[in-house]
Amino acid sequence: MLRLTLVAATVVLAQAGSAAPERLSVLSYNIMDSGFADQSGIYDPVGDRVPGNLTNFLQPQSQFIDVLGLVETSAWSEEGSQNHPSIKEIAQGFGFENYHLGSNLCLMAHEPIEVLEESGNPIIAQVGGVVYILAAMSANSYPTKKDDFLVLAEKVAEYQHTPTLVMGDLNAISPLDRARYNSSLLCGNGTYNPDDQTGEYVANFCLEGEDGSYDLDFTPMETLMNNTDLVDLCFYSGGFWDIDTDMTQESSMCAFSNPTLLIHMTGSYGSPGGSHGHSHAQAKIDYVLANVAMLEHMRFRHSTVVRGFQADGASDHYPLEATFLR
Repeated sequence: MLRLTLVAATVVLAQAGSAAPERLSVLSYNIMDSGFADQSGIYDPVGDRVPGNLTNFLQPQSQFIDVLGLVETSAWSEEGSQNHPSIKEIAQGFGFENYHLGSNLCLMAHEPIEVLEESGNPIIAQVGGVVYILAAMSANSYPTKKDDFLVLAEKVAEYQHTPTLVMGDLNAISPLDRARYNSSLLCGNGTYNPDDQTGEYVANFCLEGEDGSYDLDFTPMETLMNNTDLVDLCFYSGGFWDIDTDMTQESSMCAFSNPTLLIHMTGSYGSPGGSHGHSHAQAKIDYVLANVAMLEHMRFRHSTVVRGFQADGASDHYPLEATFLR
């Protein structure tokens, strides 16, 4: 089941304000190993990961990002350590005044963060009139994984009448993306085979059927979406007030979110890894999902996976953004 653990810290460094901004932009980002992504033992080193680091990537954009949801922050703390800055220093380095540190998760914002439930995963908080549910789900595939997503769905449903965004690394593939994946290639015969480049998803997104064959498992995300009124913004055209079906796209407007080129640079996925220099086949497993109340509250403009030269070297995931207007 989805575990809810106590949060580590909540800090508010700005005066409270109730009005939502005219423009709202959010970024969901798995930063890999708390910023130690190149395995050097040095936090966020400049130059070791071509072409840059997390701070250099995020800080120039922070003025345009109202809320930043971060995954894989388990090494962060209030005090910091000999080779790691404190959470306050990290937030300020990224360009944010307020933060809430959970269990392997961190929410940052320019406006004050009001924590609604004291749980580490997911983080459930309100910023500027919008509820944010930031979650990190298991990277492994198992038959009861969909049950964990049902627990998350039940929590999301509690905020059905409040503008809500669900974001994070959900480590599950969406049935809406089914056409993007080749099940026989990605699941193979249930084992990873680097010679014929099959089975690269077995550990993460495949399940064994009754006949012994392996197939992609879409049931976790299917469970979340079927038990809430959440919509995947990657499949919606921006600029409309309503959510009429004529604005739904047949295919996603978002690229795959994992892995980046960083895995080729460091080989840090180890063995078994993928068939291309310690990488693996790409997947869309990071999300920003909106409920109907959110789409009625603000006008959706665009959502995309942010790819580029710096993003290739900052983490093993690309961040995902979503932008709204009042």
